[in-house]
Amino acid sequence: MTLRLRVATEADLDRLLAILNGAVIWLQQRGLDQWGGCPWQADELRPSLEAGTLYLAEAGGGPPIATMTLDARPDFDFWTAEDDPQSGLYLSHVAVDRSCRGRGIGSWLLDEATRKAAHDGKKWLRLDAWKTNTQLHVYYRRHGFQQLRTVHVPGRNSGTLFQRYTTATPVVVAPKLRLTESS
Repeated sequence: MTLRLRVATEADLDRLLAILNGAVIWLQQRGLDQWGGCPWQADELRPSLEAGTLYLAEAGGGPPIATMTLDARPDFDFWTAEDDPQSGLYLSHVAVDRSCRGRGIGSWLLDEATRKAAHDGKKWLRLDAWKTNTQLHVYYRRHGFQQLRTVHVPGRNSGTLFQRYTTATPVVVAPKLRLTESS
């Protein structure tokens, strides 16, 4: 089964919220307060929807099973002039529907984001990860990201910065898609 990435629209809002809020619950069950442990609200997603920076992954024409945001604008709380902020595309809010986890979809999203960054003429795919989610840090390093530093900004729990060359060969992990009618 083939995965397809597309820009999300307002019509996708309920599905986006289901994917993201499923991830919030899963993180809470693991003792992590990532994304504040609060459910996402539609108004939080609308700016990214309107900007066309929120993406969905679909498998075989079925409902969306994953999401991510790709933005050319850096978060200046974390990225400085020394980082050459315009040289990167910034990845955030990556989530895979919990019923599809463990199938390589997250890896596929990272590779697609890297390809888009390269296509847009960016040298780096960058992200800031939750500081206390060390398992996520390991995941990103395993997928070719270099950990740069951790930035401490009052009131912000994110701030462990990673980047991946867009010219590097992506880490190819074929998605193990075995979706059933109940998925």
